[in-house]
Amino acid sequence: MNPSPAHSPVTAPATAPRRLAQRCLAYLPDLVAFAGALLSAVLCALLLGSVGGCGGGVGSEGTGSFASSYGLGQITGFGSIVVNGVHYDETSATVTDDDGQPTPRSALALGMVVAVTGGPVATSADGNTLTATATRVVTQRALVGPASAVDVAAGRLQVLGQVVQVSADTVFASSLAGGLGAVANGALLEVYGFYDASRTAFNATHIALAPVGTAWRVSGPVASIDSAQSFTIGNQSYTGTTTGLSAGTLVRLTLQTLPDDSGRLKVDTQRQDDKAPDERDGAGVEGVVSAVSGNSRFVVNGVTVDSSGAQVRGSVQVGAQVAVRGSLRAGVLVASQVDAKMVGEPRGFELQGTLSQLDTVARRFVLRGTTVSYAGASVRFEGGTAASLVGYTGRLKVRGLLSADRTVLEATLIEFDD
Repeated sequence: MNPSPAHSPVTAPATAPRRLAQRCLAYLPDLVAFAGALLSAVLCALLLGSVGGCGGGVGSEGTGSFASSYGLGQITGFGSIVVNGVHYDETSATVTDDDGQPTPRSALALGMVVAVTGGPVATSADGNTLTATATRVVTQRALVGPASAVDVAAGRLQVLGQVVQVSADTVFASSLAGGLGAVANGALLEVYGFYDASRTAFNATHIALAPVGTAWRVSGPVASIDSAQSFTIGNQSYTGTTTGLSAGTLVRLTLQTLPDDSGRLKVDTQRQDDKAPDERDGAGVEGVVSAVSGNSRFVVNGVTVDSSGAQVRGSVQVGAQVAVRGSLRAGVLVASQVDAKMVGEPRGFELQGTLSQLDTVARRFVLRGTTVSYAGASVRFEGGTAASLVGYTGRLKVRGLLSADRTVLEATLIEFDD
């Protein structure tokens, strides 16, 4: 019986697919070779990308998968901003305050505490300077509020009831010419600095008048939990939430201007402070040591430091101010260098740039917004003389110490760098 037409094989139309299959088989070796080459190129690109992510070369901070930098500390120089010994080029960086509000680069000043995120740290050609490119700079205010109990002789004052200690390193803004003596009780101040639990005080690094209307604020470690709605920073209690807080937690608070019935300041907004990143090849943290564990571990600004393999200069103890450089690994700063000094020991500052407002009578000029005096008998010139400053449009490098009122940088070295 012949099959029905519905089930009869259709032979004629199958010729085209058969020819196509034969052609594909003929090209199969070429297709396999192309796929292999493509796969090799992709793998190579990925490999090169991971190597490039390691910094594109060998810098002073090592190489690895986290070849970027982080620095927390006070600004000790300009040219690029100098933080923890690293010259960060902030030309293209995003600059904000600790509320995330945009801040002009020109507002950055000596002594301000900042957190800097940037690219890999490298060593200059002469081997004397660490450099990096900053991508983000965040100013870190410790206190904003009215001043009280100003004591010039003792070198301290209070802001929002918190003790603020002034030292030889405290930079006063030009609006406070005369330093601490120019601070009036009730004046609204911005204070930058580090909390010192051993003295229950903030060690000020920069003090300036705050713009009228600036919200009161305090930033520091929680000392104790008083109740479900109350905690202490320093020697002051605050009414807020204690959820997620414990002793040592770093918090940032904005405050209401009227206290509660118990005299405690009421929190308006509250958040935990930004933590240092867990992983960075180049990292630096500055602050006051709050705890020491054994011979090689201590805590500064909430960051645990392992100094077992570090070059340590000075005595690391609770209350010492330290600058640490190294690498962040799993949240621990593995230090390569630790510099410790006791509060009150003067430090040097440095400036680089083009001078303006030269006053040859007072022997002063302005450089990067800072008034520089070259009236001292010990100032040293390199590449020129005091007379060479007149009409000079090149680049100057200045090193110096703060004046008695901490508003002027008294030069010890002026170098003409054209």
